[in-house]
Amino acid sequence: MKPGDFVLVDQFLDFTKNRQHTFYEGGERGVVHVDVTDPYCAALRAVLARAAVESSLSVHRSGVYVCTEGPRFETPAEIRAFTMLGGDLVGMTNVPEVVLAREAEMCYATISMVTNFAAGISPTPLTHAEVLETMEANTDNLKQLVMKAIDLMDTKQSCLCGSALKEFGGFKL
Repeated sequence: MKPGDFVLVDQFLDFTKNRQHTFYEGGERGVVHVDVTDPYCAALRAVLARAAVESSLSVHRSGVYVCTEGPRFETPAEIRAFTMLGGDLVGMTNVPEVVLAREAEMCYATISMVTNFAAGISPTPLTHAEVLETMEANTDNLKQLVMKAIDLMDTKQSCLCGSALKEFGGFKL
């Protein structure tokens, strides 16, 4: 994966520390354990993959996203560790959103954009400017991908997202 590539993430590793990760930490409903075996909606990811093909955009159809707290870049040692754990790309967003969407029984997918090579991989020091430059250069492609996916979406699609909390009576706050 290189800067400018899109990735349809299918798994994540969570290394965040200070974020609200659930709607259910006790209270009236107690604690709810939601299944995240497949954390991203397979049906929505398929639509995004089809949209990429129909838009002639290159996209990686899977990847393990490592979410860190940020806002700093990771160290080369952290990148080596994440690689050994199976991580493909690293960022500071995506978690807890993916878990909260599952708890809310919403279809959710992530289009990650690789913006830079990580510390220890990049031959130069990392800069915030390079992230912004890559994002700006790829914004039109991202818009094209999202708009095509919207055109291709089937509002009657069948997936398991809407019943993730069925055994608990569905999503309720």
